[in-house]
Amino acid sequence: MTRNAPAWIGLSILVATGAYLSAGPLIGLAPATAPDELARLSSGIALLIVIGGSAFLGHRGQASLLLKQALAWIAIGLSLVVLYTYRADIARVGARVLSQLAPGIPLEARTLGLADASSVSGGIVAVTADRGGQFDIEALVNGTSVRLLADTGATLVVLTHEDALRVGIDTEALRYNVPVQTANGVAENALVHLQDISVGSITIANIRTLIAKPGQLETSLLGMSFLTRLSSFQISGDQLILRN
Repeated sequence: MTRNAPAWIGLSILVATGAYLSAGPLIGLAPATAPDELARLSSGIALLIVIGGSAFLGHRGQASLLLKQALAWIAIGLSLVVLYTYRADIARVGARVLSQLAPGIPLEARTLGLADASSVSGGIVAVTADRGGQFDIEALVNGTSVRLLADTGATLVVLTHEDALRVGIDTEALRYNVPVQTANGVAENALVHLQDISVGSITIANIRTLIAKPGQLETSLLGMSFLTRLSSFQISGDQLILRN
């Protein structure tokens, strides 16, 4: 009987809980917690008594070791509870660290604690500036990863000749007949319409884009033909915040 005592105690708790949940409403005793919660709590307590009691009886000669093991499991359990309770804050800190270690990677602004994106279709995306203060954004152009430098002074998105080839544009068939004034003079570009550009969770389709001739442009530009299609964009500290 002594060896089976934990099992009998656990079974008694389960039976008592079942009787209380069944007969309680009939005699005017409402459970203090929701029935399903009380049932889960009772089951957990009963299981703990069965397992703990059995372990104790099996290690009666090793009480010190058993106590240390119990304390270790309690510490692990409490750590998991703390991690779960503060999971949102932990995720926010992780996103902040990532944004500093890898500037240019679009992150959901909500994970950074910068905005509540729950009411905005497509979300709100934030990009961290690099050490030079520029927003060199990791975007998807026609599904291909391309670095685009945010430039409000550029009327259109502009791709370098190399990036145009990477995203699948047949540059041999282009007509470079669109003059653009640059710091080095007038450059001839070709006008195309990209299928789409995605920055994080934000995707804009059918973007008017210029393709530069070989050697005319070092970095592709995320110009106003994309930015003005957003509901808004703003710079807050070292963050460029894009709202779809």
